[in-house]
Amino acid sequence: MRRLILCFYILYILLIAYFSLIPTEHEISKGIDDKWSHFVAYLILFIIAKKVHTKSNYLTCAIACFVYSFIIECIQYFIPDRYFEGLDLIANSSGIFLGVVIYGLLIEKYFEIKRKTI
Repeated sequence: MRRLILCFYILYILLIAYFSLIPTEHEISKGIDDKWSHFVAYLILFIIAKKVHTKSNYLTCAIACFVYSFIIECIQYFIPDRYFEGLDLIANSSGIFLGVVIYGLLIEKYFEIKRKTI
């Protein structure tokens, strides 16, 4: 099961990079839908990262996810029809923050209760 999660984690990181860095042939949505996609993508990324890096604390995983999103945004500056946008970083950070809350309050507590009952 651990290998499957690790494979999914690597695949997910590559998918984020691919969809974030491919040059676009059409206008990128700059509205709220774009920010929601950033938010959800990095929320899921944090949850998977924390599940894979079980010995890392929340802050370390959150910083790693943020640094990854920042690097992606910086690379976009050099790609045609892409650009660095601070609002994307805010959406990414918000998703990471909610991921911390969800993982800490729900997922970790659920599995802790499950382990106690087994």
